[in-house]
Amino acid sequence: MNNNNEVQSTNYMVELEDTNKMCEQLLKTKYYNDIGQTGVFAIIQTAKSLGINPIQALQGGLYYFKGRIEMSARMMGALIRSRGHSFTISKIDDSTCTINGKRIDSKDSMAATFTITEAKKAGIYKNTWVSYPQDMLYARTLSRLARRLFPDIIGNCYVEGEINTDKDLHAIECNAIAESPVIEKKDVRTVEEIHALNDVFNVVPEYKKEIELFLRKKEILSFQDMPKEMYSKVLKKAKEKIKTYMDSLQEQFSDTDIEVANA
Repeated sequence: MNNNNEVQSTNYMVELEDTNKMCEQLLKTKYYNDIGQTGVFAIIQTAKSLGINPIQALQGGLYYFKGRIEMSARMMGALIRSRGHSFTISKIDDSTCTINGKRIDSKDSMAATFTITEAKKAGIYKNTWVSYPQDMLYARTLSRLARRLFPDIIGNCYVEGEINTDKDLHAIECNAIAESPVIEKKDVRTVEEIHALNDVFNVVPEYKKEIELFLRKKEILSFQDMPKEMYSKVLKKAKEKIKTYMDSLQEQFSDTDIEVANA
């Protein structure tokens, strides 16, 4: 059993190392450098977890915004259909879009609708969407259907352009909770919190490996996905380990000084 855990831990670490190497290469170009290391890493890891080719994800399939991942409507539709599920547009015009979906495994079916009235109420009917209302309605309807019927396919992703404002995002998450009890409001750690955690992990890398293995067992994909309470405990424990390590170093060098003095 322990051997299996060690193998899983090793495989996970190798995967993370490969991702970091890929990030380093990509960040040498201006396009990916603008996205930033955190964004590129988040996109690649999300792509891997959803079975998406990382390059396709980076070239417009997935987007990193405000600590979350958006998915293009094209990618979302392709991903749903690639798993054998189906959906059809039963109505679309400049005011309303309705999409019917059906799962291939459970045979569950459902319809979702999104309207211009909802878009205006949420404050998202502006800019490019004014010129292309049907594209917006299609994307939002598909995203709503996916959260209700295909949550296992899209994970925690939002559709492109969905994370426009905090108000809009809050409404989306509240709707997701109301639509399905299995979708909970996402508690995501901030970039600053992740940086603080990585700073201490750099001093105690072995503890980082322990935490990564623990998160994997809990099916938590990244440090960003750790609940706030868990994050606080991990950070506190890491700092305690650093203190213990520094105390041991200080004691070690003190003993060395005594030996030198006696010599």
